[in-house]
Amino acid sequence: MRRLIGFYLTGEFGRFLLAGGTAAAANFASRFAFQPLLGFNASVVAAYGVGFLTAFFLNRRFVFPASGKPMRQEMAWFFVFNALAFPVVWAASLVLRDFVFGRVLPAAPAEALAHGIAILLPVAVNFAAHKLVTFARR
Repeated sequence: MRRLIGFYLTGEFGRFLLAGGTAAAANFASRFAFQPLLGFNASVVAAYGVGFLTAFFLNRRFVFPASGKPMRQEMAWFFVFNALAFPVVWAASLVLRDFVFGRVLPAAPAEALAHGIAILLPVAVNFAAHKLVTFARR
């Protein structure tokens, strides 16, 4: 258990949270920009792409030491892990909107709260995946 706690209680994880928070803010804010054109479901998908690109470049630059791998290889792994996390974010957004917050709040706040919480769900797993695979040194 100490080893697991030590894995996360690091400056690197703190920087990951800051980079992820910035990417989550970009994801969250861009959904509002996309929603009038795309509707809620498609705007969550488009916003996830904005968050993905923001997160990749911030993590590559500020969080993980240079891996020595080509950027395209790092981006491919980053994509794989984020693609695996996306159904969780999307489904949680819909479930929270339709069955939790949508029952007690007006539509716009219910959607915002549902999407905001859903973005946070894969943080711990993504950190481990990116540290151990995506940005691991050769």
